[in-house]
Amino acid sequence: MFWPRFLSFFILIGLFSISILLKNIYGRIIFAVIFSIGAFGLVYEVLSMFEKIDKKSYKLATSITGAIIILCIVFELGFKFTIIIPALLVVVMFITLLDHRKYDDSLDRMINSASAIMMTILPLLFLPIIYMVGEGTTYQGREWLIALILITKSGDTGAYCIGMIYNKISGGKNHKIVPNISPKKSWEGTIGGCLSSVAVSICFFDLNTSAILIGILLFFGGFYGDLAESALKRTCGVKDSGTIIPGMGGIYDVLDSLLLNAPMFYFFMILKNVL
Repeated sequence: MFWPRFLSFFILIGLFSISILLKNIYGRIIFAVIFSIGAFGLVYEVLSMFEKIDKKSYKLATSITGAIIILCIVFELGFKFTIIIPALLVVVMFITLLDHRKYDDSLDRMINSASAIMMTILPLLFLPIIYMVGEGTTYQGREWLIALILITKSGDTGAYCIGMIYNKISGGKNHKIVPNISPKKSWEGTIGGCLSSVAVSICFFDLNTSAILIGILLFFGGFYGDLAESALKRTCGVKDSGTIIPGMGGIYDVLDSLLLNAPMFYFFMILKNVL
């Protein structure tokens, strides 16, 4: 399990790093490819989980719509063009309601598809929005995106490592937070993860109140994002959201902690007059 996970991590980090370091159209294209595929897979996985509890949808059309929305943002096609894509999907779904013989089925599919877009693409699109800040000039958005991801993921890693270490030292007597949703999460790991996020935040923003606040905010945003996915997986009766990434599960398993953090981080930067 370690080597597939390590290889997947290495490839993902490598591609993402290239999209950040190449400060030209090629870097943007790589970023667009990564995140449009990610958007497609994210929506597809969520709707596949819905199917486990007999909630049908327009899975393929909705997943393609999610990918196109991300492409529109990265290539700056404008709000009017971006919003027309999901609008056209809604129009098509409404047309299916005209078949009275399948009214209930069509309505369920429409509601589930719209829910998936709201749950996944709406928060996800803030990642390319942040990436595009200063594109072609200062490229400041790329730096903010790196900060967002590293602060969030350092919290995940810190919580896992500290929780595991304390569990071994205490002989399995760590204190669980929400065992009915995520049995491995403990108070000890949570404290360690929060300190890790704050430490990385200070590295980016220097030692000040804002850096500490961002670290705490992004840790708990990632924490609750992970819990939300765990609750959804338990509801749908699945262990992983998917198997597309060897050793790491599905795309949702990778992005869960960022879905809450991306809009929160963007909003915080607005309040601080940074973006």
